[in-house]
Amino acid sequence: MIWEFLYAGLVAMAAAMFASWLILVTRKMHGEYSLDHDTKGVQKYHTVAVPRIGGIALFTGLAVGSIFHGLQADDQLHLSKWAGVAALPVFLGGLVEDVSKKMSARDRLLLAFLSAAIGYYELGIGLHSVGWEAFDQRFLGQPGASLILTLVMVGGVAHSTNIIDGFHGLLIGVALLVLGAFFWVMIKVNEHFLVIYTMILFGSLAGIFIFNFPKGKLFLGDGGAYLIGFLLAVLALLLVNRHPRISPWFPLLVMAYPVVETIFSIIRKKIFERRQAMAPDEKHLHMLVFERLSAPIGRAIHLNQNAVTSVVMWLVALVSIVPGVLFWDNTVACLVAFCGFCFFYTFLYISLSSGGKKFDQKVT
Repeated sequence: MIWEFLYAGLVAMAAAMFASWLILVTRKMHGEYSLDHDTKGVQKYHTVAVPRIGGIALFTGLAVGSIFHGLQADDQLHLSKWAGVAALPVFLGGLVEDVSKKMSARDRLLLAFLSAAIGYYELGIGLHSVGWEAFDQRFLGQPGASLILTLVMVGGVAHSTNIIDGFHGLLIGVALLVLGAFFWVMIKVNEHFLVIYTMILFGSLAGIFIFNFPKGKLFLGDGGAYLIGFLLAVLALLLVNRHPRISPWFPLLVMAYPVVETIFSIIRKKIFERRQAMAPDEKHLHMLVFERLSAPIGRAIHLNQNAVTSVVMWLVALVSIVPGVLFWDNTVACLVAFCGFCFFYTFLYISLSSGGKKFDQKVT
């Protein structure tokens, strides 16, 4: 069984690597549409034009890995087929933005909701419990309540992964850590069905990672970022639904960094800054880390400032992932740990935004 998991992951990794390489060697053919020429935007931290269609390589790795797995176990293809269908709206919406720069954040979020709705009806990813019996009975038991909450959760996670996709390897590294936590819990509960798909996603991400970190030769783009968030949310809901022993707060805890980043940003913009919640700015936590911490650390360890920012943020993500791995079956502990991460995030953000030396160097 373990070899089947490994082979599928390796096949997905090889396919994603080949697709990434092909995108890079053919950049002159599609560069007019695929290159991120804008290096002066508020959320731009690179100095040369880089292809931002890495989502195509990710989708390729997932498709090839799933097909390979299907050749070994055709009776298990229902999940991969419908996951692929469900992922298309959110992936294509992000990809259209990558090549046209004309797809608004609102429209991409609506497409994420559509993908979540397809997953709800065809994959059974509905959220039916939050670990609080009174809430489950009085609210989630109402017609349409589970669907609405599922749409908000899946769409929100997809949007949150796009928000943290700002530096070389940042999002992929966080996603790999989250998948590692999922894998650990799957082994604990003898969940072999979902492990194979976790390994396929892990392998696909690893295949792109070598082109994305430490030098950003290929960007995931909105298509890749939204696709990662959507699939992480789907895996999380399937895992919790299949194993009631797992706390429904476990997935939220291990994905606390992108989720809290999103919620914090919305509150900051709408309440404190009185502007649109989805307006881009350069005040996200990873950007403050880049400005205040990464340059001296990078000089000390001989790593470029952009890549150092990702390493620091991986450590921030581990602050919630480690407790999630330890307390995956304890709802109270997961809730306490999540609240603790919220306080940690807020303290770190305030500390970095209120003091320290600012570095404006942009490193590719």
